[in-house]
Amino acid sequence: MLTLRLALRNIMRQRRRTVLTLLVLVTGYVGLAMAGGFISQSFSGLADGAIHGGIGHFQILDTRTLEGDEAQSLEFAIPDGEKLAELLRMDNAVLEVLPRIEFMGLATADGRSIAFMGTGVDPVREPVHMACLDQVKDGSKAPGGEGSRWLSADPGSMEVLLGVGLARSLGVSVGDDITLLATTQEGTLNAVDAEVAGLLDLGLKEANDRFLTISCHTADLLLDSNGARSRLSVVLKNPKNLKKEMPRLSALVGHPAKPWTELATFYRQVKLLYLAIFGFMGIVLGFVVVLSTANALLMSVMERVREFGTLRALGMQPKMLFAMVQLEGAMLGIIGSAAGLAVTMLLRFALNSLHIQLPAPPGLSHGYELNIHFVPLVYLLSFLGLQLAVQISAWLPARRSAKLRVTEALRHV
Repeated sequence: MLTLRLALRNIMRQRRRTVLTLLVLVTGYVGLAMAGGFISQSFSGLADGAIHGGIGHFQILDTRTLEGDEAQSLEFAIPDGEKLAELLRMDNAVLEVLPRIEFMGLATADGRSIAFMGTGVDPVREPVHMACLDQVKDGSKAPGGEGSRWLSADPGSMEVLLGVGLARSLGVSVGDDITLLATTQEGTLNAVDAEVAGLLDLGLKEANDRFLTISCHTADLLLDSNGARSRLSVVLKNPKNLKKEMPRLSALVGHPAKPWTELATFYRQVKLLYLAIFGFMGIVLGFVVVLSTANALLMSVMERVREFGTLRALGMQPKMLFAMVQLEGAMLGIIGSAAGLAVTMLLRFALNSLHIQLPAPPGLSHGYELNIHFVPLVYLLSFLGLQLAVQISAWLPARRSAKLRVTEALRHV
């Protein structure tokens, strides 16, 4: 208890130096905590975008589709995809199953032909569980006055949604007719005429320039699929049960399954990049904290050499001096982290209240709103990291104070 009281008094003695040291600790804590909240927002947004962008929580598919391009349409498709989708929908763990048909071909309009990558979806189920309606862009008005919209639920309608870049390259707008050409499962060329129902902004320029979406019914006619599906995107009622339910449902239908984390390549790459940036920033801030705290504590020790000599002469053991300096560092770390947490919460609230729109990241066509997350684990790790840095920085001054000889300390000027 005596050591603790002495450590507290020593901190309060040099208030200016203590305040400057605490400012460094607060800055380091706020930097780590705010960066962690921003990265958490980025991870959450990327994960939600991948899951509700068409992947689902996991997909039933032929793994050969992940190894290279198909030589012809639906070469590695699930032959009885629609029947398996109905079977999965009957399971209590499944919220919905969204069949998908992936293919390539040529889109032709007014003498222009552009290669495309197409996806066939269920026009009714897709908007309910995926964020596809957010991608529909207000494009040019059709002659009848109708703007961009989602695909019609009428099986008899032949409609297509074009990426804004693909529509621009073809010179078409909403309401115009285009011809889609592709090879069937047997390798023969087939074509269908479709009306442009709407334009899509997929967030990536490369995707906007090449992708289009049609209904599974239209894709069946174009590809002569006979119920075959490229993939089945499964949406679970409880995403936390993914690891338990995916193997069971995969065995139920007799086809391999892949979780969204393995299929969302962009998510994995960005996550690794952000973790590397966060780790590097943590090392730099830790290095700054160690140097500044060590300098403050070392100066404090050098100014109190005679005082330490007196304490030693009165019977204080070297290990008690060592513990006292270490306690000074620990108290600085606790006070700095507490103040840093308070500043972090205020700054987080202020920034989130401003609804700041961030610019579009590289490769994306639109930005997003800043919303720094509240992440208790990051706050705890920031506290532990700063505390470790402070204890490391206090080790040399504490060791120096413990090694002082009583006679030399008392004669020190």
